[in-house]
Amino acid sequence: MRLTCLVFAVALVGAPPASFEQRADSRESSDHRHSPGSTTAAVDFGVLPVGPIGPPPCLQAGAIGGPADPCSYKLHVLTPEEVTIRKGGEVTFQIHGGGHGFAIYEVSKDTTRDQLGQYLCRGEDPANIADPALHPCNLLAANADAAHRIKDGDRDVVIVARPNLTSGHPDNRVWSPENRLMSAGGVQFLNGGTIPAGPTSNGQLITYQFLKSGRYLVICMNRVHFLNDWMFGFVNVR
Repeated sequence: MRLTCLVFAVALVGAPPASFEQRADSRESSDHRHSPGSTTAAVDFGVLPVGPIGPPPCLQAGAIGGPADPCSYKLHVLTPEEVTIRKGGEVTFQIHGGGHGFAIYEVSKDTTRDQLGQYLCRGEDPANIADPALHPCNLLAANADAAHRIKDGDRDVVIVARPNLTSGHPDNRVWSPENRLMSAGGVQFLNGGTIPAGPTSNGQLITYQFLKSGRYLVICMNRVHFLNDWMFGFVNVR
């Protein structure tokens, strides 16, 4: 009996106090390097053109920013391109401009923009291309209509863009239901409204709550926007 009590006492001395573990966790969470971010974020999904996007060959009149404008790729961006929120928080995406669809996928935490973009249109990020003549996939139907298998940083296939054979739903979208968390604008494109980004903007809103930590890919399902112009961004949930 005396030996049993001695062993129990040694075990108690060797175990760290519970209060010490809680204080350590508290110190780590207060370190700015581990800050989980806000509970909410707002992202502008696309850009509404209010005039010519640039000098010629950009259209100077008519359907500026439309599918025949060689500078329309400059509108196919998410702003900001990447946001970070806490687990359980939500992000609101406001649609701007026209011809947008919307979908969310989970990707590996080491997935980068340039890495993923090479599965879409190989080469430089279109966001960094000022001259439309230097965009290798600009308005290129052959690339937008082709099949693409998009992989994340772990080289796992995240999105399968099947070939556009019919130009009807679902072929006319990047329609990849495997692993997809949600989508909108599958048959009819989303309404971007008539007012540019800002407090009075009237574009449609899409709000999604992220209940699991990780890294998430947000894409435009318009084949040209995503596969040619790299219209996607990321949400980090900590």
